[in-house]
Amino acid sequence: MSDYLIKFGNTWLPDELLLSDGWNPTPNQRTELDAYRDALVDLHRATSPNYKTTIILNFCPMSKTDKERLQGIINSAMINTIERKIQITYWNDETNEYTDGVFYIPDITFQSLGYFGGERWYKSFSIKLTEY
Repeated sequence: MSDYLIKFGNTWLPDELLLSDGWNPTPNQRTELDAYRDALVDLHRATSPNYKTTIILNFCPMSKTDKERLQGIINSAMINTIERKIQITYWNDETNEYTDGVFYIPDITFQSLGYFGGERWYKSFSIKLTEY
């Protein structure tokens, strides 16, 4: 198996930040350009050769310090801050090899869990990565 699941730029994401079921990739998604059934009800499909991947990362509850560390890892891969466009390398479970890609991150919701041990803590949260 791989040494890491996902790398943001040159920095791999530490597994300990993820929940045990925190790695949820859907690699190489096919996009159907056209599909129809003929008079014999046979299916005909035109599928794009440009596959796209979606990855959902589910994170453990974490302290503000760990959240800032995570944000630093993600920001190190940022190509365009306004679009949240990032360069990543990820383990592709369909091909069983690492794949490079450019992804964007939709809005993230961080919910406060409270203030414990002198530090702000956050509930578990998810980040979705969608390939360009």
